[in-house]
Amino acid sequence: MIYRILLVCGALLTGLLFIYSVAERSPRADFTYVNPSGIHTLDPARMSWLQDFRIALNLWEGLTVSHPETTRPVAGAAMLPPRVTDDGLTHTFSIRRDARWSNGDPVNARDFVRGWRRAMEPGTAADYLFLFTDHIAGAAEYVEWRLERVALLTGLLRLSQGWAIDAAQARAVAAHPPVGRILPAAGVPDARAATADATFDRLAKQLGELEVDWRAVHERTLRQHAAQMDDRFSAVGVRAIDGRTLAVELKRPCPYFLDLTAFPTFLPCHESVELLRETSRGVPLTAEGLVVYDPQWTKPDCRRQGYAGLVTNGPFRMASWRFKRRARLEVNPYYREALRIACRTVDMVVFEHPSSALMAYEAGDVDFLPGIDVPYDHEIARLARTGKRPDFRFCNALATFYFNFNCVSDAVLDRVNPFVDARVRKAFALAMDREAIVAEVLQRGDRVARSLVPRGAIEGYDPPEGVVRDVTRAARLLADSGHAGGADIPPVDLLCLPSDQRVCQAAAATWEQTLGVRVDIRFKESKTFAHDKANLQYMIARGNWFGDYADPTTFLDCLVTGNGNNDSGYSNPRYDALVAQARDCREPPRRLRLLAQAEKIIVEEDLPLLTVLHYSIPIAVKPYVKGLHANPRLRFSFKDLRVER
Repeated sequence: MIYRILLVCGALLTGLLFIYSVAERSPRADFTYVNPSGIHTLDPARMSWLQDFRIALNLWEGLTVSHPETTRPVAGAAMLPPRVTDDGLTHTFSIRRDARWSNGDPVNARDFVRGWRRAMEPGTAADYLFLFTDHIAGAAEYVEWRLERVALLTGLLRLSQGWAIDAAQARAVAAHPPVGRILPAAGVPDARAATADATFDRLAKQLGELEVDWRAVHERTLRQHAAQMDDRFSAVGVRAIDGRTLAVELKRPCPYFLDLTAFPTFLPCHESVELLRETSRGVPLTAEGLVVYDPQWTKPDCRRQGYAGLVTNGPFRMASWRFKRRARLEVNPYYREALRIACRTVDMVVFEHPSSALMAYEAGDVDFLPGIDVPYDHEIARLARTGKRPDFRFCNALATFYFNFNCVSDAVLDRVNPFVDARVRKAFALAMDREAIVAEVLQRGDRVARSLVPRGAIEGYDPPEGVVRDVTRAARLLADSGHAGGADIPPVDLLCLPSDQRVCQAAAATWEQTLGVRVDIRFKESKTFAHDKANLQYMIARGNWFGDYADPTTFLDCLVTGNGNNDSGYSNPRYDALVAQARDCREPPRRLRLLAQAEKIIVEEDLPLLTVLHYSIPIAVKPYVKGLHANPRLRFSFKDLRVER
């Protein structure tokens, strides 16, 4: 059947391949793989998409790297093991003498300090900032200080330009000593000790009416702050002892720290990036106090202010990059194992349509598909299971698909949002038929998920049971919340990606039939979907999470209040306290029990999300490709590949 389906796509593919063949004049790479949506960002401090991780971990090398088959941390740019103090808090790494950047420069400890600091700085910090603030001594305090100063500088800048400021900026400006001394003389009550937002709303207006040279105040403050930054950062627990020695001080022992140092957010950064750092009035900050770089710094052909293009320290370097089309990697000639790397060139190509990617694979133009996300993937699964296509394989991923509930917005799309009530969320969870979705709708071999952390995936961890389908109880909970039979629940907005059509349609049909509600499915392409989800412009949204390291916290941290990956806006002090307790616990079995208690809150009580399945990801690898291993984190190293056509 798959062959008939693929033939239908043939005409489309022929046209696409023609376009590619005309547009791309370079010789074929030794190895070609498909990246389904192109590169979102190659800035390690800002990336959060798996497909970006995949290419970044072939371009850069952290202190450790993930073993290509087991994904356990092994030596990377540093030698293992590091020296660890008896209390487990200080790790001292020795950088390899033969570690080199792609321009020939030696990799040194300062490059790691630079890369990690970028990932903490307002302006470059993103979703994974918490990996530093949660684990590195002094990081949270430094970030908090910087954020306070950014609010202050932003407020002063706006005042200098005659613009209105908000209550938070007014609070920061009023707390600034030079301004605090001005206020009494100007007849403005001292509001620094106030707590009510209304007080600062009034103060914001009063500050804008003062006859003050705000430009001068802003400039002095900016210069003073820039002069203090390095001294403040010296209290953060990451420092270069010398060129080859990096010392890292943790807030508490972390059993998976060497796993973290293999993660993209912990990658080093070459000093040349500083050539593209934005400056304001002679200091290396924007006028708001942010650390910002020209976003083109990750391009190999960026030539500005003496910048010579992207410099990386992994087995490959970026040779060319055509946005949403193709990126070519070539062996980093200075990499310590450069001579033994068989695949000298690697092409990452982009197909917007998964069926076109599969057709390219079938035609022999692509050697590897790291995912086969097509409507007929159940046929792929059947062919793989029966042995008819041994090149089709499945990865039981450390990953979960779920639905996020918007827990905080009173209204969405001008409709009342019923999911601020945990009873409604739980009713929808109890009505969900996970078994039918896995066995009848998808038929791929995915595993039913009632927990967020996949069962059996992390040694020693026993996830909670979660909720089992109970339509009667679901109806009762809905009635208890004042919505018997779905009464007064407006059309439910379900935000999803086109690739999730089958799952979302099945879920919507189940909810409509069992709860008496109407569900409007809203399909969005990836960028607008990500925007709406991040801004809580949804009632229910599809979601998924791929574990970043071998510990339950790689999933559970995402639901902590204020976490950058907390897409539901969920907040429960009891949950946060259990995760924090586990973080401080030095007894491994008790630590895992605390995390299981925390997970029980989210999958059995509060239900900020509704887990559906743990992925079994189909991949396709040509038989002549050797050394590429299916693994639960879907991280694929290209340096050990051999292509024996």
